[in-house]
Amino acid sequence: MTVATSDATYNRPMAWKRRGETTLGLTTILHAFTHAYQGILVPLYLLMVADLHLAGVKQAGLLVTVYMLVYALGSYTAGVLADHVSRRDLLGYGIIVNALAIALMGLTRNYNLLLLLAVVGGLAGTLFHPAANSLVPAHFPKSPGMAIGMLGIGSGLGFFLGPQYAGWRAQTATWHFAHVGNWQRPCVEMGLAGAVFGVIYLFFAREARAKGHASHPHAPPRRLISADQRIRVLSIGLILGCRDFAGVASFSLASIYLQKAMGYDARQTGFILGVMMLLTIVANPLAVWLSPGNRRLPTMIGILLVGAAIIATVPLWSKSFVLPVLIVFQAAHLGSYAVSDAAMLERVPTEVRGRVVGLFLIVASTLAAISPWCMGFWTDSFGADASRQMRYMPPFVALGVLMIVAAFSAPLIARLGKPIEHAINPLAEISPTMETVV
Repeated sequence: MTVATSDATYNRPMAWKRRGETTLGLTTILHAFTHAYQGILVPLYLLMVADLHLAGVKQAGLLVTVYMLVYALGSYTAGVLADHVSRRDLLGYGIIVNALAIALMGLTRNYNLLLLLAVVGGLAGTLFHPAANSLVPAHFPKSPGMAIGMLGIGSGLGFFLGPQYAGWRAQTATWHFAHVGNWQRPCVEMGLAGAVFGVIYLFFAREARAKGHASHPHAPPRRLISADQRIRVLSIGLILGCRDFAGVASFSLASIYLQKAMGYDARQTGFILGVMMLLTIVANPLAVWLSPGNRRLPTMIGILLVGAAIIATVPLWSKSFVLPVLIVFQAAHLGSYAVSDAAMLERVPTEVRGRVVGLFLIVASTLAAISPWCMGFWTDSFGADASRQMRYMPPFVALGVLMIVAAFSAPLIARLGKPIEHAINPLAEISPTMETVV
């Protein structure tokens, strides 16, 4: 009996490790689906305008804006849920509903219904980051920052596959069902794939070990975020959110620029938009790995400034160089997400990470959400000049300026506290800025 108990005790840490690795892998794929859905409509803007008889690109961009605006405004509520109920269930059921909303977009040409489905998709999508950014680091308490970096692989993968697949299938898919249009087929296909994966996720993903969970017999008092901490996180969201606006705006602006000024079709545009995200699959974990401890925030500043310098020059490059330039920019842009997320989340305890992420996103993602419509509105105003490359210089420079502004968030992130994974005293992971209640 003693030997059996000893073996069970000995094997338990390895089982926890395998559970964490499996959950990290599955959540990374789920991350890819989440961002693929955010980018799936972007290379299809012009096809949608023609098929739905819309009054300009701004109406097509409005669908993405509505999706992301709801995604943003629901973030704090999602964060509260992530700190109180099963994070795994939120992620699994969230991706299923999100996926079905995208699939249904492929079955209707009613613009008002498309707007409603964008709302549904946004409500489901908002569950991802608060739940995932809490669940994954909880599986790796000794290195939460690196876990976030690995999770970030999914963002690059999703932004690569979403537009890539959408542009390709819009041009090549030939199946017919209920008068589905060319731009709708990739929505149906990717939506159904995501729903199936959601079921798989619910079967195989696992919650982290219940350390300090409310159901644990020796659980500590539940932590609340202090007023000072809320103000700091909201301030970070406001300033760093300039990067979020610039990044999402660059995606829509690049799509419009490539098709109107460079003459690419939807398939070619989808290919470029997808490939420009490919390097970020490596950049996200690499940026976190290269910036431990005190190097995290200086690295973030450097990445943002490099991204700013690059995005402002896009109209100066010929067709031969525009793809490499966009690849380098997106490596910097999305790499900064992994570094900034790691810098914030390793400074707060796991019990409040959902709400911290939610507070940040409700500001930053709201700013990002309005960018597709803004880019559509701005470029619609070009009229006949929309075919000239240099006409796009002002919006690209404006995005560069926003990336520079985002770098000023670093001192505010530093004030959140000392990184948990580098604390000498394990008890130091309880932030002095957190309040407790019985």
